[in-house]
Amino acid sequence: MAYINNTDKMLHAVLMNERLMEFGKYDHSEIGTIYQALDSDNHVINAVAQIIKRTEEGASEKELWKEINEYLKRNV
Repeated sequence: MAYINNTDKMLHAVLMNERLMEFGKYDHSEIGTIYQALDSDNHVINAVAQIIKRTEEGASEKELWKEINEYLKRNV
């Protein structure tokens, strides 16, 4: 896959971790662009994408913690 931007590279770098893949029960074929990851039904893929995207947008650690915590409470 050709990377579109640095955000996609970061997403792949994190999600290709074997232990994370085992924990999240996904494989490399499920990892696309950041926008595909944000739409993913897989909670691990989606949460990682949200963290990367919001960090890129300048969100603080406190904001990230609150947003991801709320997302996981609603969906897991």
